[in-house]
Amino acid sequence: MAADDTVINKTVINDATVVSFDNYFSESWSTFHGLPHNTINAIAQTPDGYLWFATWEGVARFNGRQFDIFERSELTGLPDSGIRALTVASNGDLLVAGSRGGIARVKGHHWQSYPPLGVLINKVLVDSVQRLWLATEGEGVILQSPDGSRRQFIQDNGLPANAVHSLYEDTQGQIWVGTAAGLAMIDANLMLSTPFHDTLTSPVFALAAGDDQQLLIGAESGLYKLNKQQQLVQLLADVPVSTLLPEDSGGLWIGTVDRGLLRLYQNKLEQLSIEQGLPNNRILALLRDKEHSLWVGTNGGVFRLRDAPFTTYTTKQGLADNYVRTVLSDGKNCVYVGSSRGLDRICDGNISNIDLSSHAKGQSVLSLALGQAQHLWIGTYTDGLLHYANEQVIAHYRTEDGLAANEVRAILPMADGAVLVGTAQGVNLIKNGQLTTPVPAALLPSPFIMALYQTSDGRVFIGSGAGVSIWHNDTVRQLNFADLDLAQYAFGFVEDHAAGILWMTTDRGLVAFDLASEQLALIGRNHGMPFDKLFQLVIDKQQQFWISSNRGVLHFSRQQALDVVYGRRDQINYELFGESDGMISAQANGGSSPAASLHSDGSVWVATSVGVSEVQPARLSSFSAIIPPVVLEKLLADGQPYIPEQHIDFAAGTSRIELEYAGLGYIMPQRIQYRTMLEGYEQDWVFRGPQSNVQYTNLAPGPYRFNVVASYPDGGWSPVAASVSFSIAPHYWQRPLFQFLVLFLLVVVVIAAVRWRLGSLKRSEIKLKLQVAEKTTELAALARLDSLTGLANRRAFDEAMQHELKRAKRQKEPLCLALLDIDHFKQVNDNWSHSVGDDVLKRIAITLQLHCRDIDSLARWGGEEFVILLPNTSIAKAAEVCDRLRQQVASTSMADLVPDLTVTLSVGLAQLGSKDDGKQLLIDADRALYQAKNQGRNTVVVQPSDPIDTS
Repeated sequence: MAADDTVINKTVINDATVVSFDNYFSESWSTFHGLPHNTINAIAQTPDGYLWFATWEGVARFNGRQFDIFERSELTGLPDSGIRALTVASNGDLLVAGSRGGIARVKGHHWQSYPPLGVLINKVLVDSVQRLWLATEGEGVILQSPDGSRRQFIQDNGLPANAVHSLYEDTQGQIWVGTAAGLAMIDANLMLSTPFHDTLTSPVFALAAGDDQQLLIGAESGLYKLNKQQQLVQLLADVPVSTLLPEDSGGLWIGTVDRGLLRLYQNKLEQLSIEQGLPNNRILALLRDKEHSLWVGTNGGVFRLRDAPFTTYTTKQGLADNYVRTVLSDGKNCVYVGSSRGLDRICDGNISNIDLSSHAKGQSVLSLALGQAQHLWIGTYTDGLLHYANEQVIAHYRTEDGLAANEVRAILPMADGAVLVGTAQGVNLIKNGQLTTPVPAALLPSPFIMALYQTSDGRVFIGSGAGVSIWHNDTVRQLNFADLDLAQYAFGFVEDHAAGILWMTTDRGLVAFDLASEQLALIGRNHGMPFDKLFQLVIDKQQQFWISSNRGVLHFSRQQALDVVYGRRDQINYELFGESDGMISAQANGGSSPAASLHSDGSVWVATSVGVSEVQPARLSSFSAIIPPVVLEKLLADGQPYIPEQHIDFAAGTSRIELEYAGLGYIMPQRIQYRTMLEGYEQDWVFRGPQSNVQYTNLAPGPYRFNVVASYPDGGWSPVAASVSFSIAPHYWQRPLFQFLVLFLLVVVVIAAVRWRLGSLKRSEIKLKLQVAEKTTELAALARLDSLTGLANRRAFDEAMQHELKRAKRQKEPLCLALLDIDHFKQVNDNWSHSVGDDVLKRIAITLQLHCRDIDSLARWGGEEFVILLPNTSIAKAAEVCDRLRQQVASTSMADLVPDLTVTLSVGLAQLGSKDDGKQLLIDADRALYQAKNQGRNTVVVQPSDPIDTS
């Protein structure tokens, strides 16, 4: 995906000024991302939220993360995969049409095809009285009425040409027809006329209504408008228009044949072409989706323009350089941006450069600070420190003036008017124009200074490459970071006055320093932070934390951080913003200060390796206010797919139910989160995070209903859940009638036996007890064995597991559990029958039994899954055992069953954690198995955990 803003030269087209696109975030998709073809002929969005793209190799359905392709097949009933037209009918059905006259209607997961017309269909229109209009390539216009009758309009009837490109119904019910030789109109009485046959003879590719409901006409010769006097007015000349999309605001998006994308608004014409990141200059389709993003179909793939949380300013907008090292708000209207090639000032979105060339040869700016009277202090990379006021440099300090080094990374204007300067070789103090060295470099843990801060009580904190020092009352002491995961680099400081904490961003996470007790606490990886190195913290006006890093900008609440510091919670729930959120680069810069800044309007500015990025936290609520619809995409029972719409009855013995779902949001699809509830099994909603699938194994017979809802972070949940109901039939011995009959028969037999042997009561009683005991033993044995493989079944394994769990925790011994799943087992059943599949299962069971250790407990878990309990075994040893079993199975010959058949296993392995129970151990192993499947199968994946302390 690509994200670029657009800058072009100003020109004039029909007195409309051409300007650049601004503040749009762009992304693109092509065959590399899963599209079947890069030519996008049409785009539609159905009421359920799916986006559909028509290509020459099928229609692609997009859920924000992946494409599902529908082409010529029994499912679609289409005669050819070439799709040219998409239209959403008033009832929400999607009409798909294209090559060979193929037409299909899509509703949910169901396709209904119609007899093909034998000619390419360019456009489809369903008018206000539910008549179907088809624009064809060579057969004119075909009208099909709801009663099935058809009528054709061709050149012999007065149509300008038989090649028809566009259709549009106006408010009077008139159908406008764009042909290869001009415009035609069919009135409510189906009378054909050509009102502009003398003035418009070029191909008409697009028809739409403007904001004043006047007809807009996009032709090869330009853009036209039909005014209220029914006169044809040319708006743009010599611009081949291919598609049109009017906006409610009065603007008009214009797709062209060879000049990219245009936007006409208030006599200004914005242009986006291939030079600015458009995949191709030929535009074939335009759509504004429900989240207000603009989707553009081109000859080179799909392009999307949308609003994003972050706005990034780069050299394209006028910055001196993209490599931004420091950013500082003046507390009023402007933000200063220091880069490797100079200093810029951004005021209300306008960028102006501050020329420092007279004093800084390279103009490489590292640090910034505002002193008294709003004077600006500028630290450079090689030219020392500049004092800037009244639009000029009024003082310049270098090594020859006593500065420790010309590389200035931190500047601290102090309360008494002095300025403390942090360099690569120590600190200096400037007071009344005089330079001194208040703290000898030898007293600091490192002379490489990156951050300075003075608290309200006068203490000065000095952040360096080897720790933090405190300078107060002419004494220097170092903070002990030894218990903070060996943190060293201190990149920035922020004082939290309300909490009495000084927050420090370090190379091991976020450090909290209690200003009263001087206690230190670390919020790091153990608390869920995704990485170690944090550059700059900003606390916004909503009391939220924004922290820059090499891998994006972290966002979480200040209250969460305080709760972790004071032991009220264990984990941080964060959001990570990056390229998909409007940043050109997720790599923020640090090592000089400030690397991020809070502006007076509440926005947060971040220095990055490609420009300076701005986010307005208050705007995030507008993104969260969007609630993505949610759909069920797949349902599998023991690997067999089902349509997740109607009620489904599963056969007895169905052991694994898998469901996949998707929240159909496209602004931040990677941040959509889910909750699910299986009625009949779960009593409340289960939070799934971003996980878009769920599995249930060995459900008891009975009715169930699965529900799923979705939301963006901090947003509302879907008001209507996507759901499907199903039931699992019981085995005959699980049915109440059968159990009653067995009990009744047993009673009858006992009574008859007692009466028949009344004369020898004692002997009969003994014999009956022996019979009952034998039956009980047999039933117990059968109940503990799997009937197919002869292995222990789930019940026997559960008993063994409970025993080993208690023993492992009592004796503090390690306990591991492995789930083994036969790879592609469904293909064995589908290709060679279930009988062969049963033989494969039995052979693998024998192989596993032969090569398992005596201390291990092996059982069939269900379907093609096995489970092994490995007591008193470390996770490393367990991994060796599992890999040996995997290799033995892979080498087991199946040639007598199916020639050249090779069977492999995927194994998920987990270790009992100190706080885990058996349920969590199974969950961990199942997650590892899921990862093994995703990593290519025929492998062993170990789920990390906190093992039992065996010391």
